[in-house]
Amino acid sequence: MAKLKTAFVSTRIPLYYQLENLLREKIISGAFAPGDRLPTESELIQQYKVSRITVRQALAALAEEGLIERRQGKGTFVAERRTRRRTFEGTIHLTGSLDELIEMGLDTEVKLLEMNRVEADRHEAELLQIEPGEPVYRLKRLRYREGKPASLIIGYLPAEIGARFTREELSSGALLQKLETKFGLRLRDAKQQITAELADPYVANLLETRVGAPLLSIERTVYTDEGRPIEYVHTLYRSDLFSYSVYLTRDPEVLARQQRRNLTRIR
Repeated sequence: MAKLKTAFVSTRIPLYYQLENLLREKIISGAFAPGDRLPTESELIQQYKVSRITVRQALAALAEEGLIERRQGKGTFVAERRTRRRTFEGTIHLTGSLDELIEMGLDTEVKLLEMNRVEADRHEAELLQIEPGEPVYRLKRLRYREGKPASLIIGYLPAEIGARFTREELSSGALLQKLETKFGLRLRDAKQQITAELADPYVANLLETRVGAPLLSIERTVYTDEGRPIEYVHTLYRSDLFSYSVYLTRDPEVLARQQRRNLTRIR
């Protein structure tokens, strides 16, 4: 049982998902090279002390991802590595521009799930610079890509803004663009935090993915040119459909230009 304790980190995460990640790590690290034959189902069952269905679920996920190939009568083998080009296209480039977010909103379908007037909790109030308990509008929306639910968006707007939106307006287009055109606001910048989460049963059902699937979690607060926070949003993205691209450089001229742009935004 000692192997079980070291192999699997939590009883709260499905075993098949943990086994899938263990095997994926060995493939990506090169412990299993392209063309290598993986242990048989029986060998994996014995090694990790799990059921056959757990092993099969883990292998099925890796096969769907293209990391392994199952050959009739021969076994399971590590697939030859292919360069996967993520084309928006699902990739959000870290360029410091809100225009890319607006473009994504214009190019993808959105479905409004809920629109409710609620009281702001302490976290929401702090980000929107209001008092806890003040009314805000909570919007829950699904964004689609190529007909698939790709992200769950839970947004909060000040009550005087949210009350003037119709359900039809929130079911199409880019919300950021509507904030500018409908209210005459000028959006200046946004602060966001990127982390990772696992899909719980509720989110997995909405995004049509498996429980425990890795999600890209982004919390963002958008500000007007007067420095007023106008929207707080928490979005969960399917990591098989979205990624983040970051440009890093040592070029002093590029760094200086970026620093000047940042200073301009702060003033």
